[in-house]
Formats: sequence, C-alpha cells, structure tokens
Amino acid sequence: MSSKPSAVDLVPCSREVKADDTLEEFHQVLRFDIIDQPEQPLRSQILLDRRHKTDNKKSHPVAFIRLSQTGQLLDLVCSALAMANTIAYSNRIDENTPTRMEIEHATDSVIATIKSDIVTLTELQLKQVEMHRKARLG
Repeated sequence: MSSKPSAVDLVPCSREVKADDTLEEFHQVLRFDIIDQPEQPLRSQILLDRRHKTDNKKSHPVAFIRLSQTGQLLDLVCSALAMANTIAYSNRIDENTPTRMEIEHATDSVIATIKSDIVTLTELQLKQVEMHRKARLG
C-alpha cells in the first residue's frame, strides 16, 4: 500500500468550489488536489475545508476523501451533473416532468457548455503536475 501523502506530494488543482454560506463563522470549500508521489500512480484527494471568516487560525480541514480510480471520479461527476439537472428542472416536477429526450438534450447542452473548461483545466493540471515533478527532481 502507498504511504500517506505529505504536503509536498499534493498538487492543488483547478478551482475550489465554495459551498452555500450557511454557517455564521465559517465558509466551507471543496478543493481537489492531485496526490503525486514517486513510484505511485496519480490519485485524487477531495478536501472539505472550513475557513473562518475573520480568524484564519480557526480554519481547519474537516474531511479528506481519496480516490485512486478514474471511475470513482466519473461517478462523482455523473452524480453532480444529475443533481444539477434535477435542480434545474425542479420548477417543473409538479406540473410536467421532463421527458427523457428533454433531459438528454439538456445534458448535451450542459456538457457542450463545460467541455472547453474541462479541457483548459486538464491542460493546467497536467502542467502543474509536470512542474511539481521537475521541482521534486531538483
């Protein structure tokens, strides 16, 4: 089994996702990191971070979730996109639930909209991993 990653093994990725502001003193943030350890395949870490609104010393991570398989991340993406579609259609649920064809069309539109962003973020993350590896090798 691989060793526990240290801070130097983590490559922060893309962008953070800020949660709704539901806490009086804290903001909650989801952040994706790549775990890049020598002689190990790349893995992903999702960090749930709680950041104090006025005192950084009170900020702390709440949870770490590690994913080592592409399929796990794709399951996460599928669930998130299905949730986004459900929320987008929520005003129609009581009146006229959308058909499968309408849902497929909406999903195609969403994927087309985010495709360029995914490609750009992937390029950025690959460059960050490459720079991380060069820095590690000195």
